[in-house]
Amino acid sequence: MAQFAFNVGKTLVVQGKANAGVTTLRAACIYGTKTGINEDLTTMAAIDAVTSVVLSTERVTLTSVTVTTDQTDNRAEIDCAAFAFAADAGQTALAIVIYDATTNTDDTTRIPVAFFDTNFGAGIAMDGGLNVSIPTELLYVA
Repeated sequence: MAQFAFNVGKTLVVQGKANAGVTTLRAACIYGTKTGINEDLTTMAAIDAVTSVVLSTERVTLTSVTVTTDQTDNRAEIDCAAFAFAADAGQTALAIVIYDATTNTDDTTRIPVAFFDTNFGAGIAMDGGLNVSIPTELLYVA
């Protein structure tokens, strides 16, 4: 799978709703399986409803979020500081999902923005936690 932007995440950027300092972006780990997760899912609850997908209970708020316009490559980019998940003994992280938690009632109101499984291989044991460094452009819309 590698990485992709959810269609609803692209819409947030295009509509100007993914603003640094205004939009709250968080991350969650994917356990169980990532099969069935695709760019058409519209809420974190929809991701959690995919058979055998388990979302981590820990949700990490992204910091130092910036939104820039790349005139050279004709795209908008969102970037953030590196972040970490605490140890979760016995769990194996298969990917992470970044989501918009601005309306943070529950997973039915949380909008998925981006999916990453690059360098996860067959999974990363969470016994010692997980440090995450997102590529320069967390999400871009071209």
